[in-house]
Amino acid sequence: MQSSRVLFETIIVTIITLMGMLFIPSAKLLFALLPVAYLLIEHRLRKRTWGDLGFKGRTIWADLRANWILFVFMGFVIQPATALWAKTYFPEFLAHVQARLPFENGLGWGILLPLLAISLIGEEMTYRTLIQGRLAQFIGTPAGIGVASLLFGLAHFAPGPGIVVLTDVGLIVVSSLFYGVLFARRNNLWVVWLAHLLGDIFGLIILASV
Repeated sequence: MQSSRVLFETIIVTIITLMGMLFIPSAKLLFALLPVAYLLIEHRLRKRTWGDLGFKGRTIWADLRANWILFVFMGFVIQPATALWAKTYFPEFLAHVQARLPFENGLGWGILLPLLAISLIGEEMTYRTLIQGRLAQFIGTPAGIGVASLLFGLAHFAPGPGIVVLTDVGLIVVSSLFYGVLFARRNNLWVVWLAHLLGDIFGLIILASV
């Protein structure tokens, strides 16, 4: 009975979050915080441990070493390579991505990095701990990763030319699939968060230098 309730809550929170982010973009941040608030409240009410949420600090180095190839690929290769590919072969896609960069708002690295680090914790809690982790218990890990990744891509939707938007969302979904696998192997959110943070930093450096 409790499992069914958890599944129902997960679906409702996910639907409200995604619909709000897509259709009320002015309140996107508020809706993005909803899953995090739900997990923190549920963590206390159901007496879950921080490890249940994926925060396994004691095993982070062991979990990182166990997945170092995928970690290096996600943290140092895929996003910089994508940025360089876009710069060389697909400038329309590059311009589409750059239009969303915080550099356009005059944010320096001293402000950007803490904001990025905090926001990525929220993202990974939402799409790994909540959506992927909870759905995997009912539909299996591969399907859980797939659903979470598709929703992750849709959450980053920005209007533009069809082929550009399709490429943008598609690449985000692919990246999310890798992050999903990284999380599923050890269920350690810190490892996924660190890989995501490093990937974003190196990708931003290249995009900002274009």
